Amino acid sequence: MHKEPASKWLLDSFSIGDIFFASPTTQFRARQGSDTLTAYQPATSAAVKALFAQAEQQHINDPIMFGLVPFNAANPASLTIPAQYQQAAVPEREAPHHAYAAAQQTGTAATVSNRPKVVDRQPVPAPEAYGDMVRKALKLFAQGDVKKIVLSRAMDVTLDRPVDYERLLPDLLARNAHGYTFAIPAWGLSDRDSHQDNTPTGTPSGTMVGASPELLVRREGNRIHVNPLAGSIGRHSDPDTDRARKERLAISEKDLREHSYVVNDIVRILRTYCDELDVPDGPSVIGTDALWHLSTYITGTLRDPEVTALDLSCALHPTPAICGHPTDVAFGHIRDLEPFERGYFAGLVGWQRANGDGEWALTLRCALQTGDRNLRLYAGAGTVAGSDPDSEIAETATKMETFMRAIS
Repeated sequence: MHKEPASKWLLDSFSIGDIFFASPTTQFRARQGSDTLTAYQPATSAAVKALFAQAEQQHINDPIMFGLVPFNAANPASLTIPAQYQQAAVPEREAPHHAYAAAQQTGTAATVSNRPKVVDRQPVPAPEAYGDMVRKALKLFAQGDVKKIVLSRAMDVTLDRPVDYERLLPDLLARNAHGYTFAIPAWGLSDRDSHQDNTPTGTPSGTMVGASPELLVRREGNRIHVNPLAGSIGRHSDPDTDRARKERLAISEKDLREHSYVVNDIVRILRTYCDELDVPDGPSVIGTDALWHLSTYITGTLRDPEVTALDLSCALHPTPAICGHPTDVAFGHIRDLEPFERGYFAGLVGWQRANGDGEWALTLRCALQTGDRNLRLYAGAGTVAGSDPDSEIAETATKMETFMRAIS
């Protein structure tokens, strides 16, 4: 590991296949190389241990695994251990336009005139079709077998030039100073480019890039930190209106009910893993540049120190925050209602050391890049009895707008 001073973001010469992950306090960077270890298989404890065993055989010093776990965790995850990586504290974050200006001065961004332009965008599905999905969910709530379903939609975007990560990532970092910003390779397999042990070779099939506001699990020794978000409202440029929206969210019956589904389910599962849990009496309100969120910060002490950050994350995943309540019933309805596969969206993104310490966030406010100019953006919204289809359309549009503002 090579430590850098906290004077800059570790983004120089970023290219497809490289790795970047930043929490509110720490950033990681790794470059793809022929000695990078990869796996494309479900993120089981055995698969993770096998990958770290390979790292030990290759004498990789203090290895860290970076990964993407899909929404349906039974499907293959993308797991990567680079031969070398950099780790540093994060520099002081600035407003997005200041961050971009600083990047220009240091030569890490193209000129403003070279910002990519969106030449085509195709919603998946169309907004009105998404509204119909919400109306179908409302009928399911009336039947009584499910209380919340998180419904998502996507947007396929084509740019007039390749994605510039050295401009995109600083913009996302500035917009989500208290969140988790990432660019992680998404692996895939074919008969031509894989081995018998499900190890992909060559270049990744894509890159998952985004700025998630939501930590699922951080483990430091036997201490764990969990921070579910559920219930949100768009922010406003007028300070008085913005403050009124924040205050309204804090007492919204519909949003507090949605939030309670998430917290109660997470606490139920955590009690099977933890001797001690500290759960606040109610949520607080936190903000990103685009949204206010209801947030509950939970801490605890693991009963079994062998339980890793990813083990606990997979035990909690999918939470009602990105699936619904009850989760197994909502999961089935999502497969029936949504017209596309989520893939890594609403899954897990993060890192982990061989000793089990690590951080895993929910893969939100994100896009999958599958060509140098092609991205699929994702957003979702929790629907409960009383949800308004037009409001859910607006909420998902607001969530995708964070990424749209960053790329063009």
